[in-house]
Amino acid sequence: MGENRDYERLTLDGDIYIHAKDGSSCEYRAFLDNISFSGFAMFSLEKIEEGAVVEFNLITQALDQGLVGKGRIRHVTKPPQYETPLYTIGIEFTEVNTDLVTHIITRVQAKAALEKQAKKMKAGALDFMAF
Repeated sequence: MGENRDYERLTLDGDIYIHAKDGSSCEYRAFLDNISFSGFAMFSLEKIEEGAVVEFNLITQALDQGLVGKGRIRHVTKPPQYETPLYTIGIEFTEVNTDLVTHIITRVQAKAALEKQAKKMKAGALDFMAF
């Protein structure tokens, strides 16, 4: 069964620093899994409740500065295959610099296209090897 998504998810590594806006002073460090125009998914050792509003600072090589913004926790899952409590958490952007999100996504797409082209060229080079 396919997922109905508004935007394609793009794989991207990075660190995320989360501050819960529920009146507590909880801060979490998590690891970026993927990003889209509408939000991102991360892996966390800490569970954050669905619906919670958070502030985040997303650090990735695709951007020279952190992507700072606010979001809402849309889903939290714990994959059963892990003994460690590792949660996959989806965050929907509520306040973010959309120009920076566009910049990140453009860089990720360009990198993927270059890698695909390099792979094709390497495979094509084998056709012309002298035996």
